[in-house]
Amino acid sequence: MKSKNTTGGERQFLKVMKMITIAEHQNLLKLIGICITPTERLLVYPYMANGSVASLLRNQGPSQPLLDCPIRRQIALGSAKGLSYLHEHCNPRIIHCDVKAANIFLDDNFEAFVGDFAVSKLINYKDSHIISTVHGTIGHIAPEYLSNGRCSEKIDVYAYGIMLLELITGQKAFDLSRLSNEDDNVMLLDWGLR
Repeated sequence: MKSKNTTGGERQFLKVMKMITIAEHQNLLKLIGICITPTERLLVYPYMANGSVASLLRNQGPSQPLLDCPIRRQIALGSAKGLSYLHEHCNPRIIHCDVKAANIFLDDNFEAFVGDFAVSKLINYKDSHIISTVHGTIGHIAPEYLSNGRCSEKIDVYAYGIMLLELITGQKAFDLSRLSNEDDNVMLLDWGLR
């Protein structure tokens, strides 16, 4: 987390802490401790033996088990359950705003845990929420979120779909190396639709 002395550091830390205490579900990464020093603020989470979905897909070593279809299905369902909980059972609702393979973590049994709430938004059930600054990762941001700043569950659903494409294909959502292959589709969605 950002240092207490940097702009927005304390506010960001408190916001993440609030969201983590509101949201408790078997498919959300659970905070087990914090460590605050004069220069750092650390959030301590359980060890995820299989890292993130992104690291597992991109750094598959010969000693690691392959992600077969039942494991991929388990990951897809677990992450969907975590997001569904954020959208339907939290009060206020939580919109993750950065759903991607790098933010889905896997324990030693390949159970999926949604994590990294740094750019998430708390939304009251009765309110429509328009924001002035769009957060997220290129390749995962919903087009309507970019164009009008409207923050709703729909942006997480779109990003979840992109994450599913990553999980199925093993490809990155945004990959400039596709340009070197004389392919002008750097976005996975465009690449998958051709």
